[in-house]
Amino acid sequence: MPIYKKVVDLCLGSSDLSFYRFIADRTQADPVVRFRDRSTAYEKMVEQLVLASIQSPTIVSVLADNYSTPDEILFEEELRAGVNRRLNRLAVLNVVRLDSKSTDGLQIVDLLTSAAVFEFRANAGLASATSDKGALAKYVRDVLGVDSLLSGWRQGPHSVQLYGHGRWDGSSESGDLVVH
Repeated sequence: MPIYKKVVDLCLGSSDLSFYRFIADRTQADPVVRFRDRSTAYEKMVEQLVLASIQSPTIVSVLADNYSTPDEILFEEELRAGVNRRLNRLAVLNVVRLDSKSTDGLQIVDLLTSAAVFEFRANAGLASATSDKGALAKYVRDVLGVDSLLSGWRQGPHSVQLYGHGRWDGSSESGDLVVH
């Protein structure tokens, strides 16, 4: 646990890192219902994250966790085109999907993501707040200076936003992004 806390301290204490989290609590809202399939729902949620994180005139490259999609789904191309179209400029130069174990950055994303999502799982009775993961999730909230993320939260370069549409079907979707 001490190494995870040190990573959290280094990352969240750095002015060079921003953490944006978009959570779809499918007990409250289901993006798959709205967008008709998991791949499109994931793409649209990631698009919102990228849009929220880009400051003009920045041009970014997106490193995304390798989310399995059917061969006909062109996630990288669609994400790049969607963001650039909505911002009416070149904002996303390229999108690359990688196994999260292949880069330190995506490992940090996984750590912060797990901590952010854990509170939702515990609140739904699917996890114990007294477990090691629960303790780490609380530590992340303490470092962020927030008691709870269940209603969403934003302060400075960090944000946890909730998706709001649809109904429960028994699982959860989320997207995450670390910038800079």
